[in-house]
Amino acid sequence: MKARPFGSGRERVVDQTRTSRGTSDWACLIALVIIWGTAFAAISVAVETIDPIWVVTGRLVIAAVGLGSWMILRAIMQGKSWREPFFGVNSRSLVVLSFVGVVCTAAPFLLYAIAAETTPSAVLAICNGGTPMFTALLAHGLIPGDRLTVRRAIGVGLGFLGLAVLVGPEAFNGTGAGVTGLAAAILGAALYAGGNVGTRLAPRLSPLTSSVIITGSGSILALPAALILAPVPMGASTASLAAVAFLGLLPTALAMILYVWLIQRAGPMFVSFTTYLSPLWAAGIGLAFMNETIGASAVAALGLILAGVAIANRSSGLRS
Repeated sequence: MKARPFGSGRERVVDQTRTSRGTSDWACLIALVIIWGTAFAAISVAVETIDPIWVVTGRLVIAAVGLGSWMILRAIMQGKSWREPFFGVNSRSLVVLSFVGVVCTAAPFLLYAIAAETTPSAVLAICNGGTPMFTALLAHGLIPGDRLTVRRAIGVGLGFLGLAVLVGPEAFNGTGAGVTGLAAAILGAALYAGGNVGTRLAPRLSPLTSSVIITGSGSILALPAALILAPVPMGASTASLAAVAFLGLLPTALAMILYVWLIQRAGPMFVSFTTYLSPLWAAGIGLAFMNETIGASAVAALGLILAGVAIANRSSGLRS
């Protein structure tokens, strides 16, 4: 039987996702915000006794092994060959998704780990806020029908302004952020944007198979880099090891499946707004469990970010 050209299917999805957002889209976006927003606490525990580069490597290896094992086990339980999930993988999908895994996932993980050694987390959040901007520009030039409209540009701008209001005072209050750390963080944000667009442009595979290729190829880069740049963390604490395991299983493995699914369904621009929403979730955690207070600036930031997300994703009317 002759296979249907991939391009026609993708264009159909682009048209649908540009005109409306379903409940499942928003539910998946919120799930990603919660998972990635909670990851910051786990990272802070992990790096107490483990070098940041090994934290990155550990989460990628755990995710790749976990996802790959589950994919093969699921195929066997369904009475299929263990090779069946890979039948749809061709050279183009392998190259594009491996690029996403190595250049746009592992590399920015490492860049942010390096930047975190000299740059405060609030400054990193500001730099990471460039991801939706880079995503909008790349999508405008590379994804047919996904243009940077005035409405979308206003939404992206409001979201970034809200992020600046939320963490700006801390970011620029007497911090000694180095040029190298800032450059690494900004480059990392640009690479994350490349991953958003690259995942959308990749030949359509199941989210699980795509996630295995992305995390597996990222591990191939991260493991040699960790062996060269830092000693193996033999004396790591139980808490740090548990934090790395958590990062690998939830913010990397599970989140990667949700991330790929949502990009395939709703597009890279929609997913990129997790960058603005995750700090809000982190602030909410601080309010609920750490007796922190929410000031007027945080309330204003909430309004700006939510307004930006709403404007950028507001339906402009269905097209016939």
